[in-house]
Amino acid sequence: MKTIIILACMFACTAGRYDDRGLPTDRNYLTRSEWHGKHIKDSKTKKRFKAWKQAHIDNFIKFFSQSAKEEQKTSGVPYQIVVAQAILESNFGMSKLAKEGNNYFGIKWRGKGDYLVMADDSPTDRFQTYESAWWSLRGHSKIMEKYKKRIKGKHTVEKFADCLCGGRTVEESKVFVKKGGKVYATSCFKGKESYSQKIIRVIKYYSRIKNK
Repeated sequence: MKTIIILACMFACTAGRYDDRGLPTDRNYLTRSEWHGKHIKDSKTKKRFKAWKQAHIDNFIKFFSQSAKEEQKTSGVPYQIVVAQAILESNFGMSKLAKEGNNYFGIKWRGKGDYLVMADDSPTDRFQTYESAWWSLRGHSKIMEKYKKRIKGKHTVEKFADCLCGGRTVEESKVFVKKGGKVYATSCFKGKESYSQKIIRVIKYYSRIKNK
């Protein structure tokens, strides 16, 4: 009997942490596991979560596309690159860093302003916080200035993706880093798919979905 009561309590406590769509009731961000719905067990909640997730993705891409297109007039950075980076770095704006720090691009603290401490390359990495998503976008534009200088000839979406890693592939990025080059993310030269390749993949995928 005692075991049954304990299990019932555990279930009730877990259920109370999420609403009927499977979203947390005590915070506004999702973990990677939650984003993939691994915390949801029943089919009705899974269905509602799937509908919410699709609507959220559509709204996020629409919002950031509009904002990035305006910013492109000033920065020269293709909006597709900006949106793809925001998707990868903030998990469609649902990461803790995006929600609590308005940081949509994984930008590290540079000695000025406020910051949040989160585990990334080290357990105590400091990330810049911003007053709004717009300020995060503007901060990203400033950082992109140094990467733009690497591009030779016409500025294309592909060249912008490559300039972030010093090349397209993991191996190309490794060579670039060994020569002293700086990259946007450590995932440029780690894993099987480089950061540049991920950006191109995300752009192609959502462009195809949009045009269906």
